[in-house]
This record gives sequence, structure tokens and C-alpha cells, in this order.
Amino acid sequence: MKPGHAANIAIVLAVAAWPLMAYGLLSQLGDPAPWVPRADIARQQQVSNLVFVLGFGSFAVSLWLSGYAFSAARKRSLAALLLHIVGLASFYWMVFL
Repeated sequence: MKPGHAANIAIVLAVAAWPLMAYGLLSQLGDPAPWVPRADIARQQQVSNLVFVLGFGSFAVSLWLSGYAFSAARKRSLAALLLHIVGLASFYWMVFL
């Protein structure tokens, strides 16, 4: 894979990773209604976990591709890294503050 293409894919994965991780984590917050069957709750938790794992995998692959492409496409590689840093800061602010 060419480093330029890797940098472009890293940016796309960085943009896709944060909404997936946010949905996967935030959809598990709160208590379900008492009349919801146990099987539906378990299925929803499995879907939330799967979406979170897909987001985290996208995050990890994007960081790896960003490092791989750094020598040839520095600006795009740093843009992908900046997307991760901004995403981490906003996620921290949203969850902990």
C-alpha cells in the first residue's frame, strides 16, 4: 500500500472511529425499562459492545496507518493524529466533566 493512500484511509478511519466508539459506550448508559425482556437487553448490550469494538479497531488501525504513512505524507498523517487527539479530548470532556 502506498503511504499516501494509507494516510487517506487513516483520516477516514479516524473520522469513523469516534462516532462508533461514542455510540457503543453511551448506548449502554441508563437502566432499561422494567417490562423489557431480558433477551432484548442482552441483545442490545451485544450490539453496543460490537459497535464499540469496531470503533476501537478503526481507531487502532488508523493510528497504525498514520504512523506507517508519516514518512511520505506528513501533513495528512498528522491530521489523522490530530483527529484522534481532538476526539480523545472531547470524549474525555463529554464523559468525565
